Amino acid sequence: MGRSIKRGLFLLTVIFAVAMVFGLEESLPQETSTFEGSVASITTGAFARGIITVKGDKGEVMNFAVGRKTAYVPSRYPGVGERVKVTYSLVRGQNAAYQVEVLPAPSSPPPKKK
Repeated sequence: MGRSIKRGLFLLTVIFAVAMVFGLEESLPQETSTFEGSVASITTGAFARGIITVKGDKGEVMNFAVGRKTAYVPSRYPGVGERVKVTYSLVRGQNAAYQVEVLPAPSSPPPKKK
């Protein structure tokens, strides 16, 4: 009986250690980046999962995966053509958006006086 208890404790320790390693992998802080531009397209499906395509000021285009953990500021989806700032990180080879902030429209310059 003592031998089976030792095996059980050993097995439980191994399972706990493996669970901790995988848990730490998910909770380690990841390097985040930001990207600004205008929304070219947005597609969302079930559970708010989808892709936002943003075109930068220099013409570069980036796709971002969005989901239920993505925060929107203000709390709404951006419209096509709106300027956004996306905070993201690379997760499993894909740009995962953590926050999508809708930026105010650029103000027009004041009219010239004659």
